[in-house]
Amino acid sequence: MNAPTLCVTLLLAAAPLAAPAQDYPARPLRLIVADGPGSVGDARARAIAAKLADGLGRPVVVENKPGGNMVIAAEAAARSAPDGYTLFMGNTLTHAINPWMFKSLPYKPDDFTPVSLVAAGPMILAVHPDVPVKTLDELLQLGRSQPGKLAYGTIGYGSPGHLVMEQIGAARGARFHLVPYKSMGQYVQDLVGGHLQLALNYWVALGPHVKSGRLRALAVVGPNRLAVAPDLPTLAELGVKGVDSQGWQGIMVPAGTPRPIVKRLQTELARVLGLPEIRSGILDTGAELGGNTPEEFAAYIQADRERWRKAVAASGIEPQ
Repeated sequence: MNAPTLCVTLLLAAAPLAAPAQDYPARPLRLIVADGPGSVGDARARAIAAKLADGLGRPVVVENKPGGNMVIAAEAAARSAPDGYTLFMGNTLTHAINPWMFKSLPYKPDDFTPVSLVAAGPMILAVHPDVPVKTLDELLQLGRSQPGKLAYGTIGYGSPGHLVMEQIGAARGARFHLVPYKSMGQYVQDLVGGHLQLALNYWVALGPHVKSGRLRALAVVGPNRLAVAPDLPTLAELGVKGVDSQGWQGIMVPAGTPRPIVKRLQTELARVLGLPEIRSGILDTGAELGGNTPEEFAAYIQADRERWRKAVAASGIEPQ
């Protein structure tokens, strides 16, 4: 085969791969969220989806698939066509914890290509005002004197809330009762309503209720105090060291999505995260702003997965 013929052949072979990226997007996109309405992930996904649509010129429809320790949503996203029309709001549970908590998952972290981190931040521990405690030490004393009586909400076995509460209790010999929920929004509602005694969640979800007096915050489960709540101490400051619930959300797509499409999405997401209303909406809730590259996000996920591997091992919780 001569050189001109070879060049034409290579160009024709590459054309089917290049065309989808050049024409992208040609129809609406969907953004799968692994939690229900009212959750942190849902709120951030909806804010971002509207702005992504402006840049992409196509609607971005948020699709909630809560339940099953977020496995349901992750599986649905992983099995979607790798064409750039299905985005997934992955998070700490789907990619850093579930691989260590389940002996068999219907998806693997490698089934996804990371696009960019959206936000990351620590959980806070809060109680309902009817619980007769005002400090973490008083809560742990109650958890020792009445083991299993105080109930806390989580999105299931092996979730960040479950792992952190197990670590906190083990550190001081206290025991609390886990109540699993389908979504974070549901257990926050029950906590505010007095049906639960305590829970862990992010400031964006619990902060408004703390400010109104409907909840009492006891500690930040992270390395630093929150700028939005500077008087709230960390667990380490209160003597419970080595426990960290830094959680994150980030956009990813099914593995095999063409690289030009991944780059287009990352560029648009970086633009969206730089918008004043989106930026302040994340930073003002005590979270860190994302916007990194696919490679940086992949390294971030890998490091976080290793951190949670150690946390799961230390908790003594057996994979299901």
